[in-house]
Amino acid sequence: MKKIQSGLFFTRLNKKRDRFPLNGQIELTYRCNLDCIHCYCKGLAVSGSRLESHTAHRTPHTAHRELSTEEWKEILDEIQKEGCLLLCLTGGDPLVREDFLEIYSYAKEKGFIITLFTNGYALSEKIVAHLTKFPPHSLEITLNGITQTTYESITQRKGSYSKVIENIKLLKEKKLRLILKTNCLRQNKDELGRIKKWTEELLGKPAEKKYRFKYDPMIHARLNQDKTPTNFRLSFEELEEIRKQDPDIWREYQKGLHNDFPDLKRDRGFLYHCNAWNKGFFIDPFGRLKFCMLSDKFSVDLRTTSFKEGFYEVFPQLLNECFKTNSKCRDCRLRPICYYCPAGAYLETGNEEGPVPYYCELAKETARLMDKSHVARIT
Repeated sequence: MKKIQSGLFFTRLNKKRDRFPLNGQIELTYRCNLDCIHCYCKGLAVSGSRLESHTAHRTPHTAHRELSTEEWKEILDEIQKEGCLLLCLTGGDPLVREDFLEIYSYAKEKGFIITLFTNGYALSEKIVAHLTKFPPHSLEITLNGITQTTYESITQRKGSYSKVIENIKLLKEKKLRLILKTNCLRQNKDELGRIKKWTEELLGKPAEKKYRFKYDPMIHARLNQDKTPTNFRLSFEELEEIRKQDPDIWREYQKGLHNDFPDLKRDRGFLYHCNAWNKGFFIDPFGRLKFCMLSDKFSVDLRTTSFKEGFYEVFPQLLNECFKTNSKCRDCRLRPICYYCPAGAYLETGNEEGPVPYYCELAKETARLMDKSHVARIT
């Protein structure tokens, strides 16, 4: 049998059909054993399994009970039938579910290529042993500090740092494919370079751009519109300093600045320009199939509606969503390089068409540097 690289395989697979659910991310629970200050779903799990009240923007539904083991298995059957291959299990923290291993094992038996997102705190001997015997494609652990003081100022759980570090080292010993990742916050901005260095000392240097560490500069308001996490965002200048802490990150960033400035590919009147939903989807702990983890718009309840109907009939409705106001985002030339999205804007401003000042700042500064790099190339 001829072997091909995974990247080439998925490129070919993507070209087979214009739309099909290749990538799925399922949030098994919003519960978590940590209490991170920046978490976008914090406050959604009440008494373990109830959803707090939301604004009218969310599609009304009364099924606030987490899906049962059997309900998740039925969904896994359905998404496999529709062609899903890549599956991410996340939360909250998925490991806090007592039936996590049962759901995980069922997904493995169905043939999904699994990525597991966890904070690493609840990794017991039983779970580690099972993952070692039946490993996921990759296991991504969030490490938001390389000192106890910084890490626990974010997780707000005493003793969490030493336990997570110990579990990371254990997973390394078991030869599981680990990726460590960090959210860029005011609390840890001076440690990001050190976290990456520690990661490479533990897991080795990356080969063929297969990085063992990644960071996320985007911090969103919570799904219940609590804007507290936005207080911990870094300014453009601070993000620049972080990129400079590591030559790999800085090199990739500079390469992006030398790209040609993109233009809007669709009519500027259309509200949504993200096309991740063409091949991807999200399912929340209560069985809500969503095109975006930040929004319930154009979503369906999988307890009453089939996955197929939601993905192929409901999701495409967003293509016809247009701006209803003269928002400055509508015709902004910077929109192709801006982090603006209607879902994120709604959570932060209460208006999905409204500009988010923070995104505007980042886009303007990025455009300024891109223009300078283009001038330098010409001269």
